[in-house]
Amino acid sequence: MNLSPKYTLDDWNAALAGTPDWSKAIDIVEDRIAGRWLRWIDKIVDDQYSGFAVLALDCMVLESLWGFINGRRVPGAGECVYRDMLTSTPFGWSVDQSDSFRKFIRNGLMHDAETRGGWIVERTIPKDTIVTQNPGGKYVINRTTFHETLKAIIKAWIRKLRSGDTNLLEKVKLRMDGIIDKS
Repeated sequence: MNLSPKYTLDDWNAALAGTPDWSKAIDIVEDRIAGRWLRWIDKIVDDQYSGFAVLALDCMVLESLWGFINGRRVPGAGECVYRDMLTSTPFGWSVDQSDSFRKFIRNGLMHDAETRGGWIVERTIPKDTIVTQNPGGKYVINRTTFHETLKAIIKAWIRKLRSGDTNLLEKVKLRMDGIIDKS
């Protein structure tokens, strides 16, 4: 079973046999996230009409990351995922913005291949923020900045893992074990 482009279930089991080789386990998780999603998003993020694909894939990344951070799969409708991730730094969105994003971007793209609720997806605007509300009350999201912010969160999380945060490492193991058990 391939857990990522470079690593298999055997690699994961070997990394955690006996005294855990957390560096290798982190490499596997990092390759899973980068190899399954980030590298593909990076290839299309600058294309004019890739906004829906970028945000749909970024939602998958965000949910996967939340699962590794919390050591479990995304519960139910995932409301807590978007509130946890989007209201914290560096996103810093309001609860209303995170709920609206989940409902009208994430759910709209995943279920109907469209945005809902008047959300507008742009490539380069707004310039100085990820999301803003225009004078008509519609949200405008800069999908490029959203993606770059998500990558920065992943990079910081990987640094924390590599620093030896045992709580985070155990959550990663729990989540990966859950992924393996479902396969």
